[in-house]
Amino acid sequence: MRKIALLIFLLFVAGLPNHRAVAGSQHYQAPLDGVRWQASSQKRHCSLTHNIPLYGQANFAQSEGGQLGFTLRVKRHATHSGGHARLRSLPPEWKHQVDAVDLGEVTVHKGEQPFRFDAPLSRRLLAELQKGMFLTLSYRDWADARDRVNITLPGIHIKPALDEFITCLSKLPVYLFADFKNIELRFDFGKASLTKKDRNRLDKLAMYLNSDPSVKQIVIEGHTDNIGRRRSNDKLGTRRSQAIKQYLAGKGIASNKFKLSSWGERRPKASNRTDQGRALNRRASVTLNR
Repeated sequence: MRKIALLIFLLFVAGLPNHRAVAGSQHYQAPLDGVRWQASSQKRHCSLTHNIPLYGQANFAQSEGGQLGFTLRVKRHATHSGGHARLRSLPPEWKHQVDAVDLGEVTVHKGEQPFRFDAPLSRRLLAELQKGMFLTLSYRDWADARDRVNITLPGIHIKPALDEFITCLSKLPVYLFADFKNIELRFDFGKASLTKKDRNRLDKLAMYLNSDPSVKQIVIEGHTDNIGRRRSNDKLGTRRSQAIKQYLAGKGIASNKFKLSSWGERRPKASNRTDQGRALNRRASVTLNR
């Protein structure tokens, strides 16, 4: 009798649900007839977003001087960091001939943005969406890890918004205004010629100026040390400012944006009593005004 009772008990226990087993799955995706990708184009910021019902919002974004990034903002915050999710690119049902692409594991971050991807992965995601693939994130739920959560971003109804987003990205300034708001170039004694280092720096400045029409004025001021006659130094300061203007104009910068002046030796940055101080004074400053 004891053996029979023990057998019945074991069968009963075996029939109970295992609290560690996966209880089910949660799938979050916009209905195919309700997929809406939206682009926002501003002078200094571009974004491409998609709302996921009951879950949150996916967002591709880039600002001036920055890099492309992807974030997934959720309504129910991730309770811990350090977990992982599997990222895949899956073909829709009507693309049977296309293979799925495993994009690897991604890290889960605590808070309202558990998924944050860098520029290379963000570009890959955009490429997959452009091909009409469905991006999926799969992970154990943050409550008790019993459910498998699947998030899907469908690559449909995306091309008009994606085209606007890509166009916006192409117009973004590649550098920040702060990077070039005030810069200085050094010159050798008695010279007004630009070094290779100067030209490389001005190339970047020209690239920025051509991408940011909000810059209305470029103020260039030439300076010298106090060796020589003041009138000669005034002329040398003028040649230094003109050398910068001519180089930038050759890169497509409109001539009417420039305002040139020469202070010669009258506004030293350092003492002219030392070689180091005189070297600092042989300069030209470039200031951008919006």
